[in-house]
Amino acid sequence: MTDEAGRRPDNTTGRKRDEQRTDAILGAAADLLLEVGFDRIRTQDVAERAGAGKGAIYRRWPTKEALLAEAIRTMPAGEAPVTDDPLADLRTVVGQRCRSTEAKPDLVPGLISAMRADDGIEAAVKDGYDLTYVRDTIARILGADHPHLDLLTDMTRAVPTHRAAFTPESLDGDAMTDEIVSLIESLADGAGGAAST
Repeated sequence: MTDEAGRRPDNTTGRKRDEQRTDAILGAAADLLLEVGFDRIRTQDVAERAGAGKGAIYRRWPTKEALLAEAIRTMPAGEAPVTDDPLADLRTVVGQRCRSTEAKPDLVPGLISAMRADDGIEAAVKDGYDLTYVRDTIARILGADHPHLDLLTDMTRAVPTHRAAFTPESLDGDAMTDEIVSLIESLADGAGGAAST
């Protein structure tokens, strides 16, 4: 029996759970997900990072997947800088994604695999998946009514994932960033957009 977050209910008798320990476990799980990915994360590593025992984890969550789903839900939403230079802001957003994919090419494919294997993880990822900040950054360059705004938003995330899955040996985060930003900039230039450089 679990609650809406996939967590076991607190015992009605005995000592109450320490919420600081719960938060530490969730933080450790989120950090490790970003560091090693779904394929390599172990409950024991989460426990050690959180300064807790495995028993403390399994008293709160029935499975590692339930813990990871809740950890995903605690991760902060993405955000973009907003300066007077939208191209620089776009370069920051795209560059973060491309460089992280270069550093950890199997992170997103591992996430996709985990989503297919576990409904809770899939729901947590989909609930938190919001590219509004990317879309808004591109819209500042191309205009909010650009007919391909949604496609370009998806593309900024999809190109690094595609290359990580099929050509990880040739990943170059800076080069990918340049390609994506140049494409969007050329669309602004071709449409008479007001891209700032």
